Amino acid sequence: MGQHGVTDTIACPDCDLQQSIPPLPPGGAAHCPRCHVVVARNPVEPIDRPLALTFAALIVFVIANTMPLMGLSAAGRTSSTNILGGATQMWDQGSELTAVMVGFCAVVAPGVYLVFMLVVLLAARRPPAPRWVGRMLRIASYVQPWSMNEVMLLGILVALIKIAQLATVVPGIGMYGVGLLVVLLAAIASTFDPHVIWTRVVWADARPALGGRPMTAVWLTAEESGFASCTTCGLLSRPQPGGPPGDCPRCGATLTARHTHSMQYTWALVIAAAILYIPANALPVLVTNTLGSSEPDTIISGVWYLYESGSWPLALIVLIASVIIPLGKLVAMAYLLVSVQRRSAKNTHDRTRLYRLVEFIGRWSMLDVFVDAFLVALVQLDPLMSVEPGSGVVFFMAVVVLTMLAAHSFDPRLIWNPVSPSRSAHG
Repeated sequence: MGQHGVTDTIACPDCDLQQSIPPLPPGGAAHCPRCHVVVARNPVEPIDRPLALTFAALIVFVIANTMPLMGLSAAGRTSSTNILGGATQMWDQGSELTAVMVGFCAVVAPGVYLVFMLVVLLAARRPPAPRWVGRMLRIASYVQPWSMNEVMLLGILVALIKIAQLATVVPGIGMYGVGLLVVLLAAIASTFDPHVIWTRVVWADARPALGGRPMTAVWLTAEESGFASCTTCGLLSRPQPGGPPGDCPRCGATLTARHTHSMQYTWALVIAAAILYIPANALPVLVTNTLGSSEPDTIISGVWYLYESGSWPLALIVLIASVIIPLGKLVAMAYLLVSVQRRSAKNTHDRTRLYRLVEFIGRWSMLDVFVDAFLVALVQLDPLMSVEPGSGVVFFMAVVVLTMLAAHSFDPRLIWNPVSPSRSAHG
């Protein structure tokens, strides 16, 4: 474990530049002078406002998950579904892996995130907060990227467009609940700063964190200064001489100067995703059964159907999210990996922005998985019409998950290793 935690300086999570933060006005933010990422914020009402939003979001979350999303009526037959209906129907029709992923991203991840956030914010209102608050905040930060309610909402809208010409579709209360939940989750993200919580958490040796930051900047990386920067809570710790960095004294995360085997893990995930990308686009993701005949649909044929039906904006969205973004992520990650292996010192700002873009857009590739799940759940009007998942949806879901994991395993600080901190910060 680190000998002594340093709370008055920080290291940029993207480029590792060690720096100090001046006092910020309410609502203000500080950017890293080297890579320009936001390294600190001073939110207005940092506890009470996100607490109120989280409580409201939990109420809406329950409504969205218990009320029907939409109903379908055709030739005197009706069906309806809720959020878990898509995952349940996928499971019943033999696509268990896809069902688990849909249920996790649509229900489990947002539910865990909201419950843990509520507990964390309540416990942190009166500092010092107990150490288990830090562990809950760590878990909340891990599940947040997998909470995909906004992607699911767009998937519901695409599914509605696809079946609107086949039957009468009636939106349910659950759909309005999902829309409101998306707004509340965005509001929580914009008003919550985890650093506020970390400064109130009791450390492993029962010491509360200290506040205050110096005013002078040091143009060195944390690694060059002999510190290990915690990628979870941002604390700088000085490891014991001659030993491994150990664990963060504040949040308990394993400390590393750089992510161990980051390049190997990322390459393995990118290569696996590239291999699966071919069957994901070649095999059918849906099979539509109508009066004894079956018609398979690939991702591209689904895009073409939306275009021919006059919904070209949605066709463009699905094409970008389901075809261009996964391929673009693979190409971008391969470029980042090759440039790091060649120890290139060129275009570091552009490569960092590219990495942030890949990390941000990765979740939107799940759009087609949600579309397929809700079509399978809703279009069950036997013997008139039914939809079942195709073999391609499993490969496509695997591509999405693998590329998201690849972006997570890549350490962006490696981009800046060949660059002098003083030269990059000043010029």
